[in-house]
Amino acid sequence: MVHRIFGWLGGTLEVCLTGISSERFINLCRNRGMALWQIRSAKGKVFFCIRLRDFYRLRPIARKCRVRLLVVGRHGLPFILHSMRKRGSFWCGIVAFCCLMVLYSTRIWGISVEGQSYHSKESIVKYLATIQVYGGMAAKDLRCSEIEEKLRKKYEDVGWANVEQKGSRLYVHVREVLLVEQKKKQKRRHLIAGDTGRVVSIVTRRGTAKVKAGKKVKKGDILISGGVTIRGDGDELLEKRYVQAEGDVVVRSREKYSDSLNMRYEKTVHTGRSRTVYALSAGGKRFFFYNPRKHLESYEKYDIIRNSGLLCPFLAYFYPVRYDKKTLREIEKKDGVYTPSQAEEYLRDRYDYYLEKKRAAGYVLRDSAVSFRKDQGSYRLSGTVQFEKKQDAYKAIRKKKKELHK
Repeated sequence: MVHRIFGWLGGTLEVCLTGISSERFINLCRNRGMALWQIRSAKGKVFFCIRLRDFYRLRPIARKCRVRLLVVGRHGLPFILHSMRKRGSFWCGIVAFCCLMVLYSTRIWGISVEGQSYHSKESIVKYLATIQVYGGMAAKDLRCSEIEEKLRKKYEDVGWANVEQKGSRLYVHVREVLLVEQKKKQKRRHLIAGDTGRVVSIVTRRGTAKVKAGKKVKKGDILISGGVTIRGDGDELLEKRYVQAEGDVVVRSREKYSDSLNMRYEKTVHTGRSRTVYALSAGGKRFFFYNPRKHLESYEKYDIIRNSGLLCPFLAYFYPVRYDKKTLREIEKKDGVYTPSQAEEYLRDRYDYYLEKKRAAGYVLRDSAVSFRKDQGSYRLSGTVQFEKKQDAYKAIRKKKKELHK
């Protein structure tokens, strides 16, 4: 195997030998230390393989033996390099690519943060950039132990931090611990009604209940008071304290819903004509790329669809490069008329969006009675909707001092 490798590196030739003194020629080559292999005979000719460096020593032996030599095959690295002289630029590109790969492999091209819950990945990466740890830095400048210590000093709730380098990527693992929260001063507030309606249920945990289930309340009425009275054996008022009212009060409210849609509208139609402009922003300058042969007339009315972002997000802190793609589509305005089915579908979608907003605010739908009808020149969706909601509005108690009665 070793002889084959060195033979391929030095180059080998397959030679055809013709003449009447073939045996003498081979013996003389052997006596002079030239290696011949794969010797075979076919149709009165002898074929053998020889090293490229030994081939030039065969001429005097061939002249002495009166034989002719003809090269029928060339193998090895020297012949490959010789055949590729015309593709010099291609091989220069290959060499440049290998050099860039070696250069880039010595740098950090990505930072991964794992294990955090309170702190965001972006905030940790931004802090690392302030201590000269960023995408594109040389890997030899990394000091993982120092980075771990700085992370623990910067974030007090990080009890454990581990920084390790794997290839061209930096992995940051953190583990947060729960800090003992300082006990805040207890607020003194009344729980009030945020909606006008009827009380469905009430459960008081702290404070004094001011309403009962089934009673009607208005917005702003006190449901659970923050005042707590302490009485003696003879029902004598001894002390009155003010606390944060706590409890679960559910109020059922009724709302009127109404939405309308004009029968005629102005619709947008795309003409099919459009143009796209590309831009690249770097170093405070903006470069545009477009085809100068393309007709760039200004459209009277058009839609703009824009896509933009960072070209290399992990290098954005020190090397911000942003790309923009803006597409302009020509449009025309035409008059249109809603059919009853289209109008109802559109109004129902807006009604569903209204219910979704209420649901996000904490309301629970109990009953709805809305109907669709056609008015003169418009469509309308109206009716009544019932909701239930756990009240969470508070009102501060102005009187902060305790009252003592004897």
